[in-house]
Amino acid sequence: MISISRQTPQPLLPRQRRQLILLTLLLACALLGLLRVAVSATSGGQGLPNLETLLAGNLDSQATRTPVPTAPRIIQWQWALGTATLAEDPGPAAPEEYVVYLPGVFRSDPVTWGQIEVEPEPPPASPTPNWPNGLDRLTNSKLGLHIVVNNDPFIMEFIRRARPRVVKAVDDLGWLADVKQVSPNTITLGRIQGQNEDLVLVKDPVAAADEYIASQLEKYRLNPGVDFWEGWNEFVPVNHERLAWYAKFEARRACAMQSLGYRAGVGGFSVGVPEFADMAVFMPALEAAYRCGAIFTLHEYNSPTMACGVGVGGQSLIPGAAPLGVPAGYHTLRYRYWYESYLKPLGMGDLPLVISEAGVEGRPTPGGPCNDPGGRAWKAYGDWWVAQGYGPTPAEAYVNVLSWYDEQLRQDPYVLGATLFTAGAIHGDATWFPFDLHDALVPLAHYAVGLP
Repeated sequence: MISISRQTPQPLLPRQRRQLILLTLLLACALLGLLRVAVSATSGGQGLPNLETLLAGNLDSQATRTPVPTAPRIIQWQWALGTATLAEDPGPAAPEEYVVYLPGVFRSDPVTWGQIEVEPEPPPASPTPNWPNGLDRLTNSKLGLHIVVNNDPFIMEFIRRARPRVVKAVDDLGWLADVKQVSPNTITLGRIQGQNEDLVLVKDPVAAADEYIASQLEKYRLNPGVDFWEGWNEFVPVNHERLAWYAKFEARRACAMQSLGYRAGVGGFSVGVPEFADMAVFMPALEAAYRCGAIFTLHEYNSPTMACGVGVGGQSLIPGAAPLGVPAGYHTLRYRYWYESYLKPLGMGDLPLVISEAGVEGRPTPGGPCNDPGGRAWKAYGDWWVAQGYGPTPAEAYVNVLSWYDEQLRQDPYVLGATLFTAGAIHGDATWFPFDLHDALVPLAHYAVGLP
């Protein structure tokens, strides 16, 4: 028999204990890395359904889950009611509602803003002539830019200095990655043109949504600088049957996009659309947006100022709607009817909203509310604004007109921002040149940087 002597184990020295802990951590990291590789290999590298699955319309098992809402963090604003009367008579007295921020340029009193930065901000842009010193954070303004083509150097200069909260681009999308470099916390929206409304009431809306996503999926993958993807642009409901089809289309798109690792912007309605009773028909799409991490988008235009026709209390400016206790109008601040009458009572009052087109779009002929002189877009109103005392130049006057709107947006915590239509039409395109913001970008930057 072999005799084995047993020895009492000796305690580890402090240095040995540290080495053992380090070795354990290294082994744990290695195991996690192997697990990630295994998951990626079994899920096509993305952990998401592949394109064939999407084309086959097999996203139901994922899209019908009840995911935790992934809405962007919202900061609460102090609430303050606006004017108690209709803003129908702009004239020499109107600028008294504003406060000077540049010589001859006006803005409303600021509302307290909280910080929402989630990524480290780069250093502010260096001083240059004409432009203001750059911010080292997001601007407190909710006015951003809509861009048709990034062909104007003023666009990136504005973004670099003002760091807007929202920016939207159409088709020309790759440069949004540059936006993320100079202003990493700016929320970006992308839209790819093209929609086939002949499918409405002809094709199943779920299948139509899946095919629509499949047709654009490669562009989604190639443009990681986009945070939210809009779908159809300014769909016209016409009747409840068409709108119910569109609601199912948008609901499917919101949750299918989330299943694929992307985020959607649903709605995309034109100014003045839908009417109040139609809102109930579209609510399933907004409920899906709330569940599936999407945002709500719509458009608001007005003339001759953004304040025209806005009222508060004691009246309804949309047929069938109850009067609101906050300023709202048929064109401007119309979104408040959605939130006050529909979304908030259903517990979805924090569904994020982006007004993805905004600005002054006029009547083709003179006449109408607010002594409207008529005009295609903001450039046609510049001299009239100057004559009314809104600013010393058309561009500065336009910033003053927009500052009233901005003050209202900043009172609604669910509004992420509004993208002003449009930059990138600087080269004289007959359709969009009257809207081009080139001349207004410098004063708009001074406003955005100077807003406390």
